[in-house]
Order: sequence, then structure tokens, then C-alpha cells
Amino acid sequence: MDFATLALTWKPNQFLVLPAGFAAKARAHLVSPSFGRPPDQVLDALKRVALAEPRTALLAEDRAKRRLALVQRSKTFRFPDYIDVEAVPLTGGQTALAIYSRARFGIRDFGVNRARVERWLAALKRELG
Repeated sequence: MDFATLALTWKPNQFLVLPAGFAAKARAHLVSPSFGRPPDQVLDALKRVALAEPRTALLAEDRAKRRLALVQRSKTFRFPDYIDVEAVPLTGGQTALAIYSRARFGIRDFGVNRARVERWLAALKRELG
């Protein structure tokens, strides 16, 4: 998954977070906060936050590219939502995240993807300060 060339669909069942000034084809729904930690630490913390949630699994991890691929399944029907994450180093020792969360099936998600990403970012802020 390449955040720079990602094209969002017309469906409202997706949510995209990008760092400020990130050169991307798609327009972010939310600008990522920055964290005063190295990318590996931020990515590890996000992985802990994500995997602490029910029905969430790590699909792939690429440490060299600072990327994670996760899936979280809905409680009732076990529909999968896919979440891709990349830690982006910024100047001054800061790190921001690119996160793309989307439903695999259907058109509407009733705000689930947005709520998930905002919840994860809030937990990450608490963990990293």
C-alpha cells in the first residue's frame, strides 16, 4: 500500500489520516498529530494499542518501511476492516502516522473506521505523552 498514490473511493466506509504536508494524491480526513519519538517507537506503541482491542490481528509488518497491516473484525458478523499504518519521520525528531482504515464489504460503516482511528490516536497520545 502506497500512501502517496492512494486513491480514495466514493464510499463513505473509509478514513484516511496523513501527516501535515504529506505529498499524496488523496486528501486526508484528518491531519496526524506528531509524536516526539522515533518512528519505530511510535509504530510499536500503535501496534500495542491496536492489538489490545478485540478481534484485531496483525496481518503484516515491514520494519524497514515502518509499516503495519492490520485487520479488525466486527463483533456480530465478523466483517473485516483493513487498516494500513506507516510511521513517517519528521524534522526535529518528531514522527507522524499515515493511517488508512476501510471496510472490506458494504458501502456504509456508520463511522466505525473514523472512530477506530481517532480512538487509537487518543490512546497513542496517552501512552506516548
